[in-house]
Amino acid sequence: MATVVVIHAADDTLPARALAEKVRQTKVDVVLEKTGDDLHDALKSATVAIALWSPRSNAAAELAEHAAFAKSSSTLIHATMQSAAPPEQFRGEPAVNLTGWRGEDDFPAWRELAKLVTDKAGLAPLAPPAPKPPSGFFQPGAVAASPEAQRPQTRLTPQPSRQPPPRPQAAAPQRATPQPSRPAVAEPEKEKKGGGMMLIAIIAVVVLALGGGAFWFVTQQAGQSAAYEDVDPNSADSLREFLAGDPSPADRERAQADLAALEQNMLDAAREANTIDAYEAFLRAFPNSSEAIYAQGQIQQLRLQEGGAPPAAAPEAPPVIETIPAETPPAPTPAPADSGPTQLTPPPVEEPETEEPPSAPPEN
Repeated sequence: MATVVVIHAADDTLPARALAEKVRQTKVDVVLEKTGDDLHDALKSATVAIALWSPRSNAAAELAEHAAFAKSSSTLIHATMQSAAPPEQFRGEPAVNLTGWRGEDDFPAWRELAKLVTDKAGLAPLAPPAPKPPSGFFQPGAVAASPEAQRPQTRLTPQPSRQPPPRPQAAAPQRATPQPSRPAVAEPEKEKKGGGMMLIAIIAVVVLALGGGAFWFVTQQAGQSAAYEDVDPNSADSLREFLAGDPSPADRERAQADLAALEQNMLDAAREANTIDAYEAFLRAFPNSSEAIYAQGQIQQLRLQEGGAPPAAAPEAPPVIETIPAETPPAPTPAPADSGPTQLTPPPVEEPETEEPPSAPPEN
């Protein structure tokens, strides 16, 4: 399988992931979120490399070096976002401008990028985009496509009109003329007229039913197509509530792209403001975002800067232990080299002093 490597800045991870999901529709293996030597090794074996340039990636000299390496070893495609331009060294090369793209299949720049990928990878072109759902306005063809309209209709053959038999004229006063009896065909005529009226009533009911079904179908289509127009694209809760329902595939994809774009825009705004309120607003809107840890770290750092970090305590000096040197015994006196064994002289014994007895008085 062909491999496509996306070169992007770390701050552009979310749009790079969205781009990778669309590129995988061309039946390729997409590699992203690589840096340093890992990105260099991935570019060595890549079939196609897409450099995603933004105001953040343009300032990274390392990404420009990787793009230059990809240009020499594989086929490089430049894609720009947020009205950015490729770095100065690639300004003369063609680039696909994806600014304003929300993941629509019929977006012209996306179709151009998909064609470049399939052509350079030698793959079949991407299937054409699916037709958009009806706008919701009444269309004559929509009624004919409904199941009720496809049922065979009974064709009515108009019956020849028959004039009722002439009423007999009143008899002259001077002559009594018996009135002729009514022809026997009058009763069947009433039956025919009654049956015709019944058929007309049935047809009227069917037409009303078909008209009501068509109106219901058109109303439902209008409600489904206009449902996403009531969603606030700047409210994460509104987009999540819409996705939790049962939207059409096209509306679901559009809502998911708007939600990802809103998350990236709020994160960019928080970075630009660099305040605790901005980061807390981002966390309230996207508590499960992959950048939630980063936002929490920025909040802690800003709080330390506002309150002042406490001074680090000085390390306690180790206690001083006084050592009393031991008494050094006197060194023995070396014996002369030519003399014999040393004579040991015992120390003199001190005799205790004795008190003299008092002298006797002299005798007289």
